[in-house]
Parts: sequence; C-alpha cells; structure tokens
Amino acid sequence: MTDRDDVVLVTTAARSPADERHDRERRYLITMGIRVIAFIVAIVVTRGWIRVVAVVLALVLPWVAVVAANAPRRSGREAPSLYQRRAQREITKHTHDGGHGSMPA
Repeated sequence: MTDRDDVVLVTTAARSPADERHDRERRYLITMGIRVIAFIVAIVVTRGWIRVVAVVLALVLPWVAVVAANAPRRSGREAPSLYQRRAQREITKHTHDGGHGSMPA
C-alpha cells in the first residue's frame, strides 16, 4: 500500500487551522472578559480581601490568557487511525443438490 492509498478516518482527522484559531480566540476573549470584570471590581471595592483578589486577577489574567490561548490542544490519540482495506470476498455458488450444479425441480 502506498502513502496515497492511506485514508485518514474522519473521526480522527485533525481540526482545521481556522477552527483551532477560533477556539484560541474564544478562550483568550473569555479570559480577558473575566479580567475586565476583576478590574472593575478592584476599582469599585475600596477595601477588603475581595479587592486584593480582584487586583491579583487583573494583573495575572493577561498572562494566563496568552498562555492558555497559545497552548496546543491535546488529543486522546497520538496518531490518526487509518482505514484498512479488507480483501474482497467473492460470492460463491451454493447448490442444494449435493454440489452437482443442477437446480431442484
């Protein structure tokens, strides 16, 4: 079998680069949205541990967003499964008269 005959099963094919980019952008925007909320909370709340947590989140989340967005997706499989062709089976003639080839009357 040559390399051209190898067929990757659709269920194990890699995602398209556009889909992967879309997912990375979505993860980044969600994380940065949480950062904006934490930043607003840090401005509105003037005292207490809530403000400290919000400030820390506002400072750390940009780094987390970039690292998470650029991290490759891990797949459960290491190599794609290839379609294995089976040998074609022939239809055999089956006779009812003990193998002599005549049809019953």
